[in-house]
Formats: sequence, structure tokens, C-alpha cells
Amino acid sequence: MLQKRQRGKNTSDGGDEAVDVNRLSLRKRGQVHLSAGSSPSGGYSEVSVRKDGKYAVVGTKWGITGTVLVDVSDSASPKQVHYLGNSNDAPNLDVKFDSRNGLYHRAIEKTWSGNFEIVDYGFSAGTPTNPTVVGSVSDGKSHNVRPHPTKPVLYTMNYGLESNGFDVYDVSDPTSPRKLGEYGPQGAGHDINVDPERDLLCCAYQSGRFIGFIIYDVSDPRNPTEIGRFDYTKRKSYDEANVGEEAFGAAHHGHFDPRRDLLVLGDERPQGVPGGKHVFDIGWKNGSLKNPVPVGFTVSPNARRMEDEYAERFDWTGHHFDIVPKGKATLVASADWHEGVVVYDITDPTTPTPVGRYRTDDGVSDIRVNEEVAQLGKAPMAWKTEYNEERDFIVASDTFTGLYTFELTS
Repeated sequence: MLQKRQRGKNTSDGGDEAVDVNRLSLRKRGQVHLSAGSSPSGGYSEVSVRKDGKYAVVGTKWGITGTVLVDVSDSASPKQVHYLGNSNDAPNLDVKFDSRNGLYHRAIEKTWSGNFEIVDYGFSAGTPTNPTVVGSVSDGKSHNVRPHPTKPVLYTMNYGLESNGFDVYDVSDPTSPRKLGEYGPQGAGHDINVDPERDLLCCAYQSGRFIGFIIYDVSDPRNPTEIGRFDYTKRKSYDEANVGEEAFGAAHHGHFDPRRDLLVLGDERPQGVPGGKHVFDIGWKNGSLKNPVPVGFTVSPNARRMEDEYAERFDWTGHHFDIVPKGKATLVASADWHEGVVVYDITDPTTPTPVGRYRTDDGVSDIRVNEEVAQLGKAPMAWKTEYNEERDFIVASDTFTGLYTFELTS
């Protein structure tokens, strides 16, 4: 039995509070302009929040390397705690906290050898102000990494057309990660998410022999077993669609609804018709884990066709998001590149609707952005959002302007 707790097929199953989503406001709590040197220069990517909501960690890509730890214990006043550069001069695009306090993982994205590193900032050898890299794997290449939320297991995305989708590592000893196996079809596996309560894993594939997503049983986290898949190539492609029409392509990443048998899956496209967000029924009504059924689709509020100029790449496509349960309502908080942070209402999964937005371009005039960031055009360029259930707030990263904290309020 994969599902460990009962879920209603047509209700949120949690929280009695009635929420008027039309009155919700995405309210900024705080912001910090991060710095890898003497002054902020942009180049920030992924953000992850520790489960207790005390720390966030931010990755880098455009023109800088390394990771930044931020104290968000006071969400109204986030403070940079450390910057840890990369001696290999390789960007650390993705960062994730381990289930054990004092450790985080950072991907090394480079065309030559470099996979991931494990940073100790208080587990054993390091401290928050004096972190140290204690473990590393140089074989292969990772675009994104995903620690299991409760076990010392790390999933790494290969993102190469000649390799399997993802690898599994035992990181019980952070100083000596041990590869356990490779999983999935060949192709560019992009990102993984895990629902530990239902022992489910979703892996999204952007290109290669398979495009779409695969759902795995991870009741044994070290040995994922495929349950079902959804093949994008059998559906209408974005090249055949107008902006706003449901289409499929370049599967980016997905999140399981924590209260209902639904999966939200985002597509990311660099040019042409921008990718949107799908809601899949995986047991909510007519669908199942073996046979997911698409029931809803939306694009960002101001979505438009993206031309071939470098500065317009990705501008109006969907990017990293998280699901926010709010009373009887279910929301998606998303970093949608040039839109900034957008909130969508998916309480009715058949009609996902944008209900709020915040442009993450605060203070951009005070930042002397580096040349690689300047090529992206103008802020906002929101990269990722993540919801912290423990303290009920949202963090977001913007490539130009650093880290933000938000709350949803009436």
C-alpha cells in the first residue's frame, strides 16, 4: 500500500478554514542582496529552506560560483551567514539541505568532470560561519540534486542524452558518498521530487529517448521501482500550439499535492511558445499512479511568445515552484522568470488560475550586475520558490536581486 494516509478524492482533506483566494495577497517580508565578493553582482539560482525554517541556502550560475547560506529565522530580516566559493571554478546551480541538520548538497554543473559536493556547516567538521566541503563525487555531471527528505539517500540528475535519467547515492557517511545504481531511460532527466509519506518519486525528462515524467515507488529509497509514466511525445506539442493552449514538451519538474492525489508538472521552454503548468490526476478522480490523466493547464499571467534573442530566452515560461496548502484552498507559488513570483489557485485542479504576483526586481538599480547576468535582459528573473510549512512562509530567489521572503495574507 503506497498511500500511507487517507485522502479524499474531491476535497482538500486538511484544514477547515475557508480561504477567499481572491483576497489573498503575496506580501513581501524581507530581502537580502547576496554577495559572493565585495558587492552584489547577480548570478543566483536555486534556493532551498531547511525544514525548521531557520536557514536558506542559495546556489549560483551566471558568472559566479559557490553557495550562500542565509539566516531566515527572522523572515523579515534575512542575513547572509556565509559564502563558500568553488575551487573548481564551476557553478553550483542546485543546492538542497540534507535531512540531517548541518549538511547541504550542491551540484557542480560543468562540461567536464564534476558531479556534486557535500558541505558541512555544523554537522561535524564545519560551522555556519566556517563551512567546509567534506564529500564529493567527480564522476559524471549533475544538473539538479534531491536528497530523500528522511533518509541519507541522494538522487542526482544526469542531464545527459547518453546516460540514464538519475543516479542514487548512499550518503550515510557524508565524507564518502557511495553510488548504488542508475535508473530511468536514457535522456536528459531534469529534476526529481519525493513525497516521503506516500513513498513516491517523480522524475521529469526534458529531452532524449523519453520526454515526460515517470513515477517511482521509493518505499525502498535506495532502489526505486517504476510505477507509471506519462509520455509527452504522444500529445500536442508547443510547436503546434498558440500561447495559452494546453501543450506538452520539455518536462521540467513536478510536485505531488500533499493532500490530494494530484501531481503538478511544469514545462520549461527557452524559445517560442512558453511552457505552462499541468495538473495531473493520479488517483483524485479517473487517473492513477500507473495512468496519470491531465486535468488542468495554465500559463503565466503575461505569457507571450519568446523570440530568438538571448535576452528573451526563458522570459515567459514556467520555472521552479512549490505547493502551498492554505486552509481548504491549495495554491502554487511559482518563480516564473520575467513575471517574478506568481501565485496560482489550484483548489479546483481543472481550472488553475493566477491570483497574485510580485515583481522581484527590488533594488536592482543598486546592483552592478556581472556581464553574464546582464545578457539575460532586465529583472525580474525569478528562479525558484519554496514553501516552509513549519513557519508558513515562502522564499524565492531572483537571478538579479537575491533572496526574498513572502507570506500569504488577507
